[in-house]
Amino acid sequence: MKKLTTILIIFLFFKTIPCHCQQDTSQIAIPRIDVQGHHQFSTKEISKTIPPGRYSTAQLKKAIDQLLQKYSQEGYYFTRINASDTTDHLLLKINEGPQLHLKQIHIAVGDSLVKSQIESFLDIRQKASVVGTINFNVEQILQYLENNGHPFCKVFVDSLILIPWIDSTKIILDCHLTLNLGPEVTIDSIVVQGNNLTQRQVIVRETRIKIGELYNYNKVKRIRDRLMRTGLFNEVYEPEITLDTENGGYLIINVKEGNPNQLNAVVGYNPSTNTREKGYLTGLIDVAFGNLLGTGRVVEAYWTKKDRRSQELKFHYVEPWVGGYPIFLGGGFQQTIQDTSFIKRNLLLEINLPFSDLLTIHSNFGKEDVLPDSIGQILYQLPKSSSWISRIGFSYDTRNDILNPSQGILYQTQFEYAHKKIVSARDSCQNLDQPGNFRRERWGMDLEIYLPTFRWQTIFLGLHGRQVRSNEKFVSVADLFRFGGIGSLRGYREEEFLGEKIAWLNLEYRYLLASRSRVFLFFDSGYFQYRDQKTQSVENYKYGYGFGLRLETRLGIIGIDYGIGEGRGLTSGLVHVRLTNRF
Repeated sequence: MKKLTTILIIFLFFKTIPCHCQQDTSQIAIPRIDVQGHHQFSTKEISKTIPPGRYSTAQLKKAIDQLLQKYSQEGYYFTRINASDTTDHLLLKINEGPQLHLKQIHIAVGDSLVKSQIESFLDIRQKASVVGTINFNVEQILQYLENNGHPFCKVFVDSLILIPWIDSTKIILDCHLTLNLGPEVTIDSIVVQGNNLTQRQVIVRETRIKIGELYNYNKVKRIRDRLMRTGLFNEVYEPEITLDTENGGYLIINVKEGNPNQLNAVVGYNPSTNTREKGYLTGLIDVAFGNLLGTGRVVEAYWTKKDRRSQELKFHYVEPWVGGYPIFLGGGFQQTIQDTSFIKRNLLLEINLPFSDLLTIHSNFGKEDVLPDSIGQILYQLPKSSSWISRIGFSYDTRNDILNPSQGILYQTQFEYAHKKIVSARDSCQNLDQPGNFRRERWGMDLEIYLPTFRWQTIFLGLHGRQVRSNEKFVSVADLFRFGGIGSLRGYREEEFLGEKIAWLNLEYRYLLASRSRVFLFFDSGYFQYRDQKTQSVENYKYGYGFGLRLETRLGIIGIDYGIGEGRGLTSGLVHVRLTNRF
């Protein structure tokens, strides 16, 4: 609903500026300006507003009006300026007049309780001008009333009384306002229009509005952002409030549903690094049903082939609003086959709590099993283990769009604690701890910043860091972080690098072609460090650069990234093709 505002016009001065010109020409030459009678502004400040030069009569009048405006902003509404020109200078005779001061704002309203509450927050300290001070207080009154059940309130200026001061250097102003509160409105019903798939109660609960509560403009104006963040709608229009014959409030919400389900498919080609083997394809398929049966439930399935011998499989489910509260309960399963030498399985239970519209608390609990085969135990010195895991973290998101943001930030951080039990180790694993209990800790941080520059252009900066610590002799290869590839360090194979400490930076300059399309140049840089059983410590820096695009088509959003790693030629880059389809 649009806010009601009151525009106050206190004084309107029409000034006649006498200017004498020796000839009937359209230009007046002013080589110098002399000023008399000024105290509020210095000659230098006045000369900045009316600098020497050539002026037409209209231009000179406009410049003097700008000077009068500067005086009015300081409360000198009664200033008069007489301008006359000679052959060698312009003379400005200024009569500044008294300064106007706002003494008091009087409120007339039928409800004495409302009057006392409004008078408690009125602020008559001088703002940019007296007009600005009055407008500021009128805005405060309107906001208070609209947030306390009076969306149809009005403010009228009854009178402005001028009182001359004793020494004639200033004039006191008393402002009298009358308030028309309009009916007190409670929200008796929420009407949803435009929803074909999403159930009405799903939309109503996301508004966080309770039936029977007083109308509150601040809560109502947040409805659009809340619904858009669900990802279920292409557009949510500004809610409107209407009244029935008994002054009952009907909140009307119009939505335009989008396609909540999503399919991501990625194909990558890794060229051969030697003559003994050929290049190979990698791939990813990610299917998400984001509004199952119109209830807001989420089901996801994910599969990826990272390299010749590694792949990953995930299933995930989220139940929203458990027990009628904004609590999101989820569960999932993940299995990773790494280099065909060991399998890692994870079962987890997660609880997400939206603390506010921007801040969400994340927590999950689960069990992790590492099952190496005989080659994995010998090659990676990897024992069989089982761990109980708990994680806690939060995310803060102010992005204006999830798929193609132009401004805002996304910050996420997470801490993980694991109680790890080594079940068995082969005799050949001489450098590792024998069966027993150990602890493992992990930290993670992700920061994405979107800075708009020129129109349709933005800079994206991503900063990411991970660290793992354990009281084992060496951190297991199954516990190390892996990075590289499309999601972190482009120009390298997927998960090409691993480490106990890793960090990477993504820098992109984007040109937004449309709401879901863009082209960009990128530069990525990464760092990793870990302790090797032989060399004790290994660390390195890598970088990559290239270009990419995201293009919305009838098939979906097609993404192409071409990345070139450090020391590689232009023709040796890695190509990743992505298709995101919403259905």
